[in-house]
Amino acid sequence: MILAMFVGAGVGLFFGESVGWLSHIGTAVILLMQMTVLPFIIVSLIGGIGKLQQSTAMLIFSRAGAIMALLWAVGLVVIAFVPVSFPIFEAASFFSVSSIEPVQPIDYFKLYIPANPFESMADGYVPAMVVFSMAIGLALIGIDEQSKQPILSLMQTVGETFGRITQGLVKVLPIGIFAMSAAAAGTMGIDEFASMQVYLVSYFLMCLLLTFIILPWIVASLTPITFQQTLNISKSSLVTAFATGNIFIVIPVIVDECKQVMKSHHALTEDNATLIEILVPIAYTFPNIGKLTVILFVYFAGWFNGTPIELTDLASLSISGLLSLFGSVYVAIPFLLNLAHLPADLFQLFVMAGFITGKFGSITATMNLFVLTLLTACLFAKRLRAKPPQLLKLAIGTSLGIGLTLMTLKIGMGLFINPPETTSSVIANMQVADKVPTKVNRQRPILGETPTQPIASIQHIRERGLLRVGYIPSNVPFSYYNNAGKLVGFDTAMASKLANDLNVQVEFVPFRQGELAQALQAGYFDIAMSGLAMDIQQMDQLSYSDPILELNLAVATKDYLVNRFKRNDSIRQMENITIAYVEHDDRVENVKRTLPGIRFVKIGAYQQFFRQKDDKYDAVIISAEAGSAWTLFFPSYGVAILENNSRYPVAYAVAPNNQSLLNYINNWQKLRRVDGHQQKFYDYWMLGVGAKEEQPRWSIIRDVLHWVE
Repeated sequence: MILAMFVGAGVGLFFGESVGWLSHIGTAVILLMQMTVLPFIIVSLIGGIGKLQQSTAMLIFSRAGAIMALLWAVGLVVIAFVPVSFPIFEAASFFSVSSIEPVQPIDYFKLYIPANPFESMADGYVPAMVVFSMAIGLALIGIDEQSKQPILSLMQTVGETFGRITQGLVKVLPIGIFAMSAAAAGTMGIDEFASMQVYLVSYFLMCLLLTFIILPWIVASLTPITFQQTLNISKSSLVTAFATGNIFIVIPVIVDECKQVMKSHHALTEDNATLIEILVPIAYTFPNIGKLTVILFVYFAGWFNGTPIELTDLASLSISGLLSLFGSVYVAIPFLLNLAHLPADLFQLFVMAGFITGKFGSITATMNLFVLTLLTACLFAKRLRAKPPQLLKLAIGTSLGIGLTLMTLKIGMGLFINPPETTSSVIANMQVADKVPTKVNRQRPILGETPTQPIASIQHIRERGLLRVGYIPSNVPFSYYNNAGKLVGFDTAMASKLANDLNVQVEFVPFRQGELAQALQAGYFDIAMSGLAMDIQQMDQLSYSDPILELNLAVATKDYLVNRFKRNDSIRQMENITIAYVEHDDRVENVKRTLPGIRFVKIGAYQQFFRQKDDKYDAVIISAEAGSAWTLFFPSYGVAILENNSRYPVAYAVAPNNQSLLNYINNWQKLRRVDGHQQKFYDYWMLGVGAKEEQPRWSIIRDVLHWVE
């Protein structure tokens, strides 16, 4: 399989994007591998638990179970800390429609309680199926041997059947690994490869930390067995597990080595020897810390996707991960990605890296079996020391190990892993496609000083051959100047299209937000096109067109404050916070009464907030679309979609008595919406579709051999 991975990567590098289609083959193989996993979990848990003697079950699920749970907790805590070391890159992206889609809340009752086991199985609720299977297994323990034997035999037969199917499918797994590796190497960008280093390096060091420091230190702190002894007895098993990636084959060695070390401390009684012989094989069937380490991939996937897992979700994700890992990682990881609302496609990255990370996970799993067995044996031999001095020693050693490892990771990745290319250059170089004769005025007309002009009807505009459009400077992404000094933006593009359809030239005239109605009535421009929120207070002074877009009300703020603005309850608890706003006066007045701890300040333009140097304002009310565009220029800011998902219309404005132009604009924009022009502009300026020229992925066949263009 490792060979298949490297050959696939080589094929991808050689042929480049032309082998991207191989990802479909990889997906098909993985789905086939998942086919038997959930049924296998059910029959193996029922059969494995059901065949236990009551005394053995009591032993395992009480004392050994408690130690196992404590080790799980240690592993989950370490895994949860590792993402702290991930490098922090100031990055931003265009607005995404997915950011406003309502997130389906997790139904924890369905997730953990199999009220309808068939529904739980059909919906892929692995934790619920684990609970269901364990309940049946525990119930079987109390049934006499003769009565339960047919069920146990059936479970064993079905389990062996699934095992044979899996063994057959494993033969085609290298094909899937080859296909996914080729597709990933052929299509993945350099930035994505660099990001994968974050996961691999973090995973390797985490496994080494758990295997060679934390787990042996637990034994040394709580038992007479020294740190060095723990490493010595596990050495051969760790080497074997790493070389083969197989824990099962080292079980006899673990049993023998644990007996030997207990004997050296005069703690190996006949009962203790029996306990070790029983415990190791049974513990092997349960999730171990080595298996739990794959949860780190979900945390990495959140970082990689730009949506890190929130602290409030860590506990539920850890518990769900633990229960889902009673089965295969091929079921657990897709389930956890879905639970965390992360793209399912990321699972292919996990599979591709799995045959490297799996070896490190194997050594952690092996050490976990050693530590669990030694702690349980010492507990039964009354050699377990869990008094304050030992616990303090354990806490200090573990904390130092975690702290030093995280510091090493943080510094190392900060030095050697480069941040992705900044996106400000993308939005700053965007262009308006329609090339019509254009004049852009940068000097704003002064009310009362600049001569007024007659209001122009649509016929007058055609006759003079000029459409005058009012715009707000620096109103990203509706009207702003790009790096070339040209006026661009969504509404600039729409205005150019309108002028092109009218077969006239276009002249852009700047205006202040608060002077719009007076400027229109003075005839300084014919129409205002610049992301104007429809304002109920101005409707008697000007005429709005039909809504052009419906934007999503949001708040732009510093990255570290974004999560606080996503929930209404946390907003209500804020104090000494100043929120700026440019428009939406009526909404702000309504909100002021319900948020007494927040100070609202009106500003003249959004750039006053983003360019502030004294942090006078903590946040600004803005549309999610515009806020996302601004963060491309200022990546230290983020956008929080408000919990109630408020939307508001934006429209164009004309003088109140210019009915002919208003009728034309309404009909024109309906036409351009239907024929797709407006959507095309929206995709480009709001979503960034096509904003960055995509270069073909580097490949040997094109860039070295020049066999293809």
